[in-house]
Amino acid sequence: MNKRSLIAKLGIPFLSLAVISPAVFSPAQAAPGDIQIGVITATSGGLKSYGDAYIDGFEWGLKYYTQGKMTVNGKKLVVTKKDDAGDPTAATAAFKDMVGNGTKIIVGTASSAVALTLAPLAQQNKVLYISGPAKNDAITSAANKYVFRSGNTSTQDLAPLSGLRGVKGKTIVLFVEDNAFGAGNILAAKALIGPKGANFVEIKVPTSTSDFTPFAKQALDAKGSHVFIAWSNALTSGAMLGALKVQGVFSKSIPITGLAGVASYDIYGTLFEGSNAILTSSFFPNVTGNSISTKLAADYAAAGKSQDLFTCTGVDAAKMVVEALKDNPNVDVDKAIAKLEGLSWLGIKGIMKVNRSNHMLIQPMFLVSLNKSGSKYVPSLIKAINNVGA
Repeated sequence: MNKRSLIAKLGIPFLSLAVISPAVFSPAQAAPGDIQIGVITATSGGLKSYGDAYIDGFEWGLKYYTQGKMTVNGKKLVVTKKDDAGDPTAATAAFKDMVGNGTKIIVGTASSAVALTLAPLAQQNKVLYISGPAKNDAITSAANKYVFRSGNTSTQDLAPLSGLRGVKGKTIVLFVEDNAFGAGNILAAKALIGPKGANFVEIKVPTSTSDFTPFAKQALDAKGSHVFIAWSNALTSGAMLGALKVQGVFSKSIPITGLAGVASYDIYGTLFEGSNAILTSSFFPNVTGNSISTKLAADYAAAGKSQDLFTCTGVDAAKMVVEALKDNPNVDVDKAIAKLEGLSWLGIKGIMKVNRSNHMLIQPMFLVSLNKSGSKYVPSLIKAINNVGA
């Protein structure tokens, strides 16, 4: 079977080059005394599925943590959502509009490039910014007290690989998008796996790529024992993985990657079949069985929705927003920061804690597998690792 027929069989679009302009949501109407919350994330483009899951989780979390009232300190929470489409320029414009309208708390973005752009703006404007699914480690740091995150870093993503063995003297191919997300993953992979004695070959794929064959051939020619794949664009991930499969990379190199959203399970399962793929994940639904995860599962089931990769990230952002506002009716940003530093809570996936110094979110991470159940692939939990980042 040739490349195009395999792609067609899997239902993967071979070309995904449509230019998508950021769609901006109409701002919510805030009355005097209301608390304005800004949400900036992708709801179009290659990161749309991540942004949608994040927003769903955030909105559910606000209702849950305010007992359905959508108020804190007796003041109404008014949420304005704007689409950044993964574009730092669009995100910057949205951020400035929100700050200009008096918004002091802004959350979101699935794009590392966007988050790295908004972080210094938060510091300049002295507003609280809680980054979402974006993973680049540099988004949060001790140098910028105004930025927190409700998701995880690239380094935390790789924590389940700590048990990786047999790579001393071997070559690991780092196959990544040539962007901030990919760069963060290269640094994280080298930091975690490098001390195990591995050698690395970097293959950085331009984000505009439509034909992945030349890059897949490079990965095959590198003769790695493993191929580490870091890819965020859901519109092109299928074609990228399909090219690696067709070129025979997975028969020569064990794939290592993060499990993506629910919509990718069947594609990933089909392409990785028989490859002994190593899959990490930042979220595994219902892993704790605690009251909040049970309530979320019930509400999503009743609404006919599936929990997705960044549902939890949105819910945790809501928790952080509500805690930052408690007994803080005037939204004093310094007071909000003090409330968040060192904050811990029992979240959907377990104990979450904000690192007091660098604002990284200490949390559980997971090693998973994809297994066929009937005609579908479903994830199975192999191992949960707690307190990652502590």
